[in-house]
Amino acid sequence: MDVKGALLFVLGQHLLKDDLASAKAALRDWSGADPMGSLLDVVMLGSALFFEAEKAHNPKVNSMTDAMVFVSTCLSVGYSDIFAKTEQGKLIATALQMFGPALTAQALEAPHIATNRIEEDTLAVQNDILTKLDAILVELQRQRR
Repeated sequence: MDVKGALLFVLGQHLLKDDLASAKAALRDWSGADPMGSLLDVVMLGSALFFEAEKAHNPKVNSMTDAMVFVSTCLSVGYSDIFAKTEQGKLIATALQMFGPALTAQALEAPHIATNRIEEDTLAVQNDILTKLDAILVELQRQRR
């Protein structure tokens, strides 16, 4: 499988859904399920794509390591002496700079807990609050009589 095939696979699995809302949800689920793994995926795939786009056109991109330096800076502070020269490289850089800092920021977070577990915990707390509010209401009504 070449780089283009890998990109099509990733896009097909995570982004090409029925509509934009489901594509956004799929991207959020993918990045939140394993934040560090998602960041590593982006670094590796982004570096491979950037290297392929720039290697014959950019004198500063001579190896995958050069591409990784560029990609890692796009995901954080944005400082590098490497700049995209090709249209494809600029598109890759744009995507990395738009979403990369958010991925980087969550890299050390724990993976998202299953939504059902959060909903169960929230529901239990809300039921406890409702029980206490009902008891308060009963007492206030009793005092009113």
